[in-house]
Amino acid sequence: MKIVDSRSGWRLIDELLESETDDWRRHMLNQLKEHVRAECGSDHTALLATLAANPQYHIWSATEDTGPKGRAAVSGFYANLIASGSNQFEYAIERIIIGDDTLVTEGELYVPFSGESLQQMGMEDVEADKFYATRGRTVTLWPFEKDTGQIIGEDVYSLSTDMSAMEEVKLNAYTYGEEE
Repeated sequence: MKIVDSRSGWRLIDELLESETDDWRRHMLNQLKEHVRAECGSDHTALLATLAANPQYHIWSATEDTGPKGRAAVSGFYANLIASGSNQFEYAIERIIIGDDTLVTEGELYVPFSGESLQQMGMEDVEADKFYATRGRTVTLWPFEKDTGQIIGEDVYSLSTDMSAMEEVKLNAYTYGEEE
């Protein structure tokens, strides 16, 4: 059975930080790591602190963009994600491309859902006390403001939203700030 572990989201970042010497590139990598750790670790305040004043999210599914726009919408998006527990995802980043003001990450994404929440959505073939996850490839573009060093938003391209292909998983939960 797959163990979903959020810590996979920053392992490659840590590896790159060991050899990266450019201060700006190091800043972008550290800011991304802080963002992912705060998101997966359920720290809403620390998460929002990584973002620009007017963040713009683009979550693409074919031609439809469902991402939140603006600080209030993004804050609400993250509050709901944390409340649902699906923020304990595993984005096993396999590749990072570093540009002048953008990072690009690619990897396998597992998004967990509690059986209880799935039952509330009308799914009958799940057990309330178990966890299930969607799985798929994801590419994310992370643009940064040069003057503040904060993340402007996310442009997410993912093939992991097929609820019918979910598999049972175990969670290795991460709490923001814990020893790594």
